[in-house]
Amino acid sequence: MPSPVGHLLGGAIVGQVLAPSAIAVCAIAGAAPDLDFLWGRHNMEPHSLGAAMAAGLVVLAWTRGRNPRLALAVTLAWASHVLFDWLGSDDTPPLGVMALWPITNGFYFANAFVFEAISRRYWLDNFITHNAWAVVKEILILGPAAAIAVWWRGQRSRP
Repeated sequence: MPSPVGHLLGGAIVGQVLAPSAIAVCAIAGAAPDLDFLWGRHNMEPHSLGAAMAAGLVVLAWTRGRNPRLALAVTLAWASHVLFDWLGSDDTPPLGVMALWPITNGFYFANAFVFEAISRRYWLDNFITHNAWAVVKEILILGPAAAIAVWWRGQRSRP
């Protein structure tokens, strides 16, 4: 599963494309599902498309319906977290994410291993090197998409 760096980058990419005035909000939405660590239900309900839609509805209500584009951006930024975790490595049971909650409580895992699992086993010899490589790999994978999003936004803003 990607690090916070990868998730922030994913949300920022969505923000750059859909809501450039709220890139920080989208970046935070991209990382927000990992707050479930605080109550011991990691990879569960917040790691779902249902939670992503709920986040978008909260933004829609908060803006009183005046900014549906921001609501969509937050929904997709949150959903990027679900996608990245689904595509990542996972070494902590239950494997995968509750991607389709509340429809089902099943866990989904792509076995694609696009992103490295971030280790929380600080006592292991390779803890720092493994996690550093995982973050570098995320930047190498997502950096070009971020650069393209910035370039694309620049092209669209020209007269």
